[in-house]
Amino acid sequence: MTAPHPLVSVLTPAYDAMPYVRRCVGSVLHQSLGAGAVEMIVVDDGSTDGTGEELDRLARRHPQLLRVLHQDNSGGPSGPRNTALGLARGRYVFFLDADDYLGVRALERLTAAAEEWDSDVVLGRMKDVGRRVPCSMFRTNQPDADLFASRVYWSLSAQKLFRRELVERLGLRFDTALRVGEDQPFTATAYLRARRISVVADYDCYYLVRRPDGRHLTLVNRTRPTLDALERVCSLLRAELPRGAGRDLLLSRHFEVELAGAFRFLAAEREALVREREFARMRRLVTGHRDDGFWPRLPPLQRLRCHLTHHGCLEELLALAHAAEDHMPFRIRLHGDRALAHYPGPPAAVSRAPAARFDVTEHLSPVHHISAFSLTGTRLHVAGRVRLPHTDEAGSPATEVFLRHRSAGAHERHALVRQEDGGFTADWDLHGTPLADGFWDLYVRVRLGGLVKTVRLGNRRDPRAGTCPVTRLAGDGRGGIRAAKLYATAFGNLSLRLEAGARALREALWCETDAADWCGQMLHIRGRTNLTAPPPGAVTLRLAGAGHRDFPATALADGRFDAEIPVDLLPPGRWRAALRIAAANLDCVRPLPRPAGLEAARWGGRLRTRYARPLDEPQLTLRIDRVRLLRGARHRLPGTARR
Repeated sequence: MTAPHPLVSVLTPAYDAMPYVRRCVGSVLHQSLGAGAVEMIVVDDGSTDGTGEELDRLARRHPQLLRVLHQDNSGGPSGPRNTALGLARGRYVFFLDADDYLGVRALERLTAAAEEWDSDVVLGRMKDVGRRVPCSMFRTNQPDADLFASRVYWSLSAQKLFRRELVERLGLRFDTALRVGEDQPFTATAYLRARRISVVADYDCYYLVRRPDGRHLTLVNRTRPTLDALERVCSLLRAELPRGAGRDLLLSRHFEVELAGAFRFLAAEREALVREREFARMRRLVTGHRDDGFWPRLPPLQRLRCHLTHHGCLEELLALAHAAEDHMPFRIRLHGDRALAHYPGPPAAVSRAPAARFDVTEHLSPVHHISAFSLTGTRLHVAGRVRLPHTDEAGSPATEVFLRHRSAGAHERHALVRQEDGGFTADWDLHGTPLADGFWDLYVRVRLGGLVKTVRLGNRRDPRAGTCPVTRLAGDGRGGIRAAKLYATAFGNLSLRLEAGARALREALWCETDAADWCGQMLHIRGRTNLTAPPPGAVTLRLAGAGHRDFPATALADGRFDAEIPVDLLPPGRWRAALRIAAANLDCVRPLPRPAGLEAARWGGRLRTRYARPLDEPQLTLRIDRVRLLRGARHRLPGTARR
């Protein structure tokens, strides 16, 4: 009887992968999919460190899961992957490198997504283990990711789930002639021909491991293999896609990423003949795409490198090969509402190249730095500096700082801004004309001539600029209370959340007792809370025992409060102290923590002496009673037992 086909085949090339291959195989062995749903095919590509022997040992222990093949070293992962692919029986195939490993539920989540969404390719979120991983395509789950509207094309590695029917129908195999980037034509073709591409972003599926010895790196830091892969994938896109915005988008990814790497490798070539030969290839590649429309998408520096390449300026290109991508060796001049990069120009190192003017408006972004920010509940304050880089000759920009609501209307509330010496301070009065509840993001907008640029605010700030996250409660100017939370988003930008619901207010409210002391029978309590500028009369101090009594409290604008409690008005018993907040939309009681150092107190006449003694409890609790003189005297008599 023929064994049923597995749901997924895990295909792994292995070369000198000890001891990592043990964890790799173990991660497949312990997958949450049921027995028989997974097969693993590992091709040992001529290992010399014991990898082959260890794989054979694991295969003997787990014959239902693991199949091992041995072959002479092929020089790269393409050959072993192709060998494993030819033996795969699963409905889906997943390519797992021998240094890496899977999350326990990875294959379950990926195959479930493919089955539910009828996907041909499924990307699973990657987790770094010392290596940089792509992130932009994993912001959220995507049942049907558009290749041209999403970021999936920026992940072209093979570590994904592919429907085997698609792979076989297209005859997809890895190009063994490519030393690097061999997975890019494979994955790009699958993307282009897939009925549906999906993304699992809410689970760490794939762990990408950095080996201390560096053998995990498949990248050969040479110009020729990098250009081989780049030419191959660019030819593929031009053959598969018609001229237009879609093709331009995908091509721009390669001219921005892989070609930038090729420029760096070219600068590292030691032999002049090799540099000239590979530079000639680069020039043919760039010139061959001169009529495509992706050039404005490239970062300005990369566009300059391509400009120099097109005009044959090798020495000038090499001078910029290792420059940081935000480096701009040229000046920006404004023309109406557009920013034009004028380069090259004397005395720049690139002065031999023909002069050019490129529109870099979309790449020009304000640069800001926050020096201070604070939230009191009624006021939001931000101070910092902002500038438009490379536009110093055009003058100082006018600055607007504003909050924008995350709603369809995108309402804006502008701050009162003061500019001085290149810096700005911005203040919002959250009481005046109250802001709507919900999320408000901070932005800064600069105007220079007719050019207007806007950017999110806060991701560049001094480490001690302010406290974040912080939640304050404050009067809303209409007799109620509202919670305001200032926090940083995943990208480090500042945002404000406003809520007036009673539940949210109760969860956000906190209070502390700073000190308590006696003045006769008067207990003076001082403390702090995150409620600032409350409505008049909203804050009282409550003592609860046999019933409860509320006493007035003085609430200051900064959240401090104090109250005086005439405890002689309270009948004997146990009384617990709490802070009560009562407003139009909230009635909340918060226990007051017991302060350190509070002693007992006595007051009254000789025959009617009373006392108040703090009890050893987390909440400030007083035991109030009269001193019983007869009992005290009995305790002092010789031989009298204490009861």
